[in-house]
Amino acid sequence: MQLHRDVSKLSVAICLVVLVGCQSLPAPEQKQTTTKAATNKPIQAADGVVIHPYDVPEIKRQSIIIPEQKAPSQKFDDGRNLPAFQKLMQQTQTAYAKGELNQAESLANQAQRLAPQSAESFLYLALIANRKNQFANAQALAQRGLSYAQTNAMKKQLWQVILKSGQKQNNTATANKALQALKGL
Repeated sequence: MQLHRDVSKLSVAICLVVLVGCQSLPAPEQKQTTTKAATNKPIQAADGVVIHPYDVPEIKRQSIIIPEQKAPSQKFDDGRNLPAFQKLMQQTQTAYAKGELNQAESLANQAQRLAPQSAESFLYLALIANRKNQFANAQALAQRGLSYAQTNAMKKQLWQVILKSGQKQNNTATANKALQALKGL
């Protein structure tokens, strides 16, 4: 009897070990899915979901070739070369010369939208503001134009607008600053 109990305990222990060991192995369905995935045929999972694998090309490493950068001395393009901008600026100059300030301002604003970094449009907007006795506005526009001005001639014209607006506002500090800048050009 004792032997029979030991054998039954031993057989129960062996069954438990076998069951626990089987649970840690991958299911046979999972092995089939990986082999079927390579054949690109639809796979039906145990829960009824159909999986349609697709080919994914192998990702290969490639070295990136960086093109040579342009020389830093390349000129800044502010949009002045656009034909529409040039036409608007000519119309602005004509309207300003005729004293049609509202028309000139409208044209200069359109030109500025086309080439927002062109100092020339800011110059004309500042000149128009000076003629309309909007001296603070003229000074602000001229200073903004200075940030985009590339030539000394354009800088000189913008500083002259600042000088005139500073004098009209009785702002000696601004006028003196403009005079110093004009002497430096």
